[in-house]
Amino acid sequence: MKNQTSLDALLALQQEFPNGKPEVSSLSKEQKAWLHITMQSLSSGIKQPNVYAQLQRIRNRLLHATEDIPDKELQKMVSFVFENMTEIEKLLEEKQD
Repeated sequence: MKNQTSLDALLALQQEFPNGKPEVSSLSKEQKAWLHITMQSLSSGIKQPNVYAQLQRIRNRLLHATEDIPDKELQKMVSFVFENMTEIEKLLEEKQD
């Protein structure tokens, strides 16, 4: 079930931003909050060490943030997710089988 949640999150990102990674500084607070929640869901279904470790760091940073994450930092997180989207999807689908 964790994989399905992660796949759903990945699909939601692809649908929300069909042209690729968004420019975080141009997003509203609501869009940034949605990104936080959606990106937190990604790491639960991946166990490949390099990708998983980075997604886990992103998830933990987002989950434990006590104040707004600076746009520059959030942009790095978004960039990692979008630059590795194909690999993340592949890893999640492998776990489904």
